[in-house]
Amino acid sequence: MGAQWETAHYITPRALQQEVQPGARFATANFEVQGAPTPELAKLFCETAERCRRELAVLWLGDEMPDWSAKCPIRVQVGETLGAGGTTTFVFNNGEVYGWEMDIQGSVRRIVDSVLPHEITHTILASHFRRPIPRWLDEGAATSVEHVSERENYRRLLMQFLREDVRKGLPFNRMVALKEYPSDPMPFYSQGFSVVEYLIDLGGHRRLLEFAGEGMESGNWNAAVWKHYGKANLGELQLAWIDWVAAGSRTPPPVPVPATPLRPYASVYAAGLDSPNRTPLREPLKPIIR
Repeated sequence: MGAQWETAHYITPRALQQEVQPGARFATANFEVQGAPTPELAKLFCETAERCRRELAVLWLGDEMPDWSAKCPIRVQVGETLGAGGTTTFVFNNGEVYGWEMDIQGSVRRIVDSVLPHEITHTILASHFRRPIPRWLDEGAATSVEHVSERENYRRLLMQFLREDVRKGLPFNRMVALKEYPSDPMPFYSQGFSVVEYLIDLGGHRRLLEFAGEGMESGNWNAAVWKHYGKANLGELQLAWIDWVAAGSRTPPPVPVPATPLRPYASVYAAGLDSPNRTPLREPLKPIIR
């Protein structure tokens, strides 16, 4: 039996369990939008999803992904007063991932510039690792591609959660071990996003995935931190991150990242290619949404 994996986006104040009313549909190679208010919006959402899948795969993996064997249905609720958010479910089974299903809601603008990029990032990471990944990475990476206004909101929340009289930050050794969402999700979301943003600033998107892959595979996150970021352990990485946050999330000097696209995680480790040669790489500058 495969294991079902579900993502959650806690920006939305409403559960996404309402039955979607019949509406306009539109399909592309990998998605089918269902329940859109108009044919024009169905087409917009579906083509945006396809573009996000292509461009975000290049951003994270260095190359586009092949088409899935079946389309991912995207059930839509559109409303200017709806909180922006979504859920995505899929199944891991014997090194494969399939059964994509997505529910999204919000204003047209937020669906296009935040919700779809967020949810599709989950599918890209699942397609790459083909196994459940740590929640901090999954949600932090997905949040990192949302609209700048959403990211700024998480930065503001983080500063509140890290205050001396609040202390809602998680020690890194606990953070990397979390497999489920905590009961109070917003501090976790804010910290996960900030840590992902910090590690991207240190070494880029592919370096981050290499680090996470090795940490998951070996369980020795301290060794993975030393190898990829030159910090002695998770504690030293946490102290460096706190200094970075306190300084206004400044961008540290870049660390070179792999010059070649990442192959799927299982294939990379099966071939023993856990440490490809690293040369500087210019990250794609194409906007996610035009």
